[in-house]
Amino acid sequence: MHMDDASIKIEQLRKWRARRQRDLSIDNTMAVFCRSLKKTNKQLGQIQEAWDELVPQQLQRVAVPLSFRGGILEVTVDGSPTAYQLNRLIRSGLLRQLQEKCSGTLKKIRVRIEQ
Repeated sequence: MHMDDASIKIEQLRKWRARRQRDLSIDNTMAVFCRSLKKTNKQLGQIQEAWDELVPQQLQRVAVPLSFRGGILEVTVDGSPTAYQLNRLIRSGLLRQLQEKCSGTLKKIRVRIEQ
């Protein structure tokens, strides 16, 4: 009977110390990706609404918010004159106004000329 107790304890130790099978399915990765995508879409949606409200109509047609990553809003424009106008608007307080209207952590607006 003493041997049975020892073999039971050894078997328990093997179960406890055994390496667990890692979950190699893509489900968890996809769930995390979808959550981050929803968050980004929500932030970009808020920014787009505020953009439509704060940016003049003639500038909205040629300056389009493209992405929001790491606190940086990337806006594409159709050329240098538009980039100049948008940069003047940013310096006159557009960034601060967008920050007040949006819940995300908007730090900077990067203007990129579309080629």
